[in-house]
Amino acid sequence: MAEGQTVIRAKALFDGTGAPPVRNAVAVVEGSRIVAAGAEGEVEAPRGSQVRELDYRDGYLLPGLIDAHTHLMFGAGDATYEEVIERDSDQVMLLRAARNAHTHLSAGVTTLRDCGARNQVTFDLRRGVRQGLALAPRLLLSGRPVTTTGGHFWWCNQEADGVEGVRKAVRHLVRDGADFIKIMASGGGTAGTDPRKPSYSVEELRAIVDEAHNLGIPATAHCIATQSIVNALDAGVDSIEHATFIDPDGSYRFNPWIAERIAQQGVRVSPTVQTGYRKREKLLTRKERGHALTPQEEQRLEALNVKCERQVEFLGRLWSEWEVSIVAGTDSIQTFGDYCLGLELQVQAGMDPADVIRSATSVAARAVGLADVVGTVEPGREADLIVVDQDPLGDIRALRSMRMVMQRGAVVPPPVDTGS
Repeated sequence: MAEGQTVIRAKALFDGTGAPPVRNAVAVVEGSRIVAAGAEGEVEAPRGSQVRELDYRDGYLLPGLIDAHTHLMFGAGDATYEEVIERDSDQVMLLRAARNAHTHLSAGVTTLRDCGARNQVTFDLRRGVRQGLALAPRLLLSGRPVTTTGGHFWWCNQEADGVEGVRKAVRHLVRDGADFIKIMASGGGTAGTDPRKPSYSVEELRAIVDEAHNLGIPATAHCIATQSIVNALDAGVDSIEHATFIDPDGSYRFNPWIAERIAQQGVRVSPTVQTGYRKREKLLTRKERGHALTPQEEQRLEALNVKCERQVEFLGRLWSEWEVSIVAGTDSIQTFGDYCLGLELQVQAGMDPADVIRSATSVAARAVGLADVVGTVEPGREADLIVVDQDPLGDIRALRSMRMVMQRGAVVPPPVDTGS
């Protein structure tokens, strides 16, 4: 943790609240917290040999970014879920999670919410971070997702069925240190599960949500199937992951009535809009370079084209037609640090860059329960800050490259390049 005082100067400050940028900005950090921020001349900046000066007068200062949906145990390239699960021990997953966490932190993600890992992997990571054994974003953990027997992510080992079974699962997770409960409300990418169908009944989902709330933590639901979104809304979940709108016949079909319910209930959505994008990109690149794809690869590419296009379309409609609160998140991406892609796709979906930045800062902070801690550059908040070279309002891709990342007042060193 940082000690003493730090003065940061920047060409402009985006404070995360939605206010216009502050030009010729100054932020003052004392220890791990922001004590002042605003325009030069309006902020009294301390001076003296004991004050650290960070001069970025050609750069842009923002709050640290938040990834509200990721899976640190993955990030294993092109390997499938099943390949990773069968190949890797918990110890290997822990090592990869530590590497992924530091990589994401260096990409400006100073807070993340891990939405599912096997056994104690992420809990052990947090214990290690607290002992100074690894660098990581601020970690909010679900631990093992609650899923039906044989359901999506069953191999994380928190299968539970029936009202009493799911209540007991929630209690176990809270005992282990879960900050929130992740529910697999439909099938997903796990082999043998069906993303077209809900997995839990409303009664079971309501029992999970009630038990979580009784124990003082929120619950979020993985919803690929359209009916699973309805079930989750009926059960009173705090947020929805993906909201993919897949009907029983396998078609992607946006449902305005359900979108209206999401908005009316004030449920936030993390659309994880970049899921599948890099795999699609690789197949398209091979095809454009004249490499023949196998029939299976052609089929996979066609499916990814539909998936990626619908994800962007549905996000755009949730945002523009229903004003649903959108929260930035990545999911089980192939390579950590690739956070900005999702923000770029949010812009492609029709969101203004200023609103995209808020979805990754103040809006995300509220969604994960840390609105009084991070997400804005204001006195009293933790000094989780980033500096980039270009204006992100002009081009959101400015957030691809970090000039400086600060967490709790300490400048974050880059991860060691292992050549992998």
